[in-house]
Amino acid sequence: MKHQRGVVMLMCLVLSLLLGMLAASALRDALLETRLSGHLLRSVQAFEQAEAALLEAASQLPDSLPECEGCLPPPRPHALDGPWQRNACGYFMVQNLGLTERAAHVPAGESVRLFRITVVSEQRAARQVLEAVYAVAASGIGAPRRILWRQRFKEG
Repeated sequence: MKHQRGVVMLMCLVLSLLLGMLAASALRDALLETRLSGHLLRSVQAFEQAEAALLEAASQLPDSLPECEGCLPPPRPHALDGPWQRNACGYFMVQNLGLTERAAHVPAGESVRLFRITVVSEQRAARQVLEAVYAVAASGIGAPRRILWRQRFKEG
């Protein structure tokens, strides 16, 4: 009789150990899922901040911004190197690309001034960078039209 009781206790200990390992594995998976969903939430919030900053910057395009010659997009926007301006939702940079009559999504022959707006979200944890080109009628009448849009990702 004593021999059988020892085997039952050993089996209970082994089963308890297996159940403990299963619970620890489930807890680890739940923590990983929580971290991933938190990162996704921060990323979406940063994207929305960048979009709001872009819309705010586009609504206040300057009339007297000098035209740039062969101006490239900011090389490292995630680092905020250069002459960035601040608005309520983040940072932005506006570049006057000049006049053209061959802009995409604009009727042929219509003269428009193109502006490149690059914005960086306020949030640092999951910083987002958006870039858009807006067309403003050369006469200055009418609202700016977004003709190109892209999301820039951090390099290296």
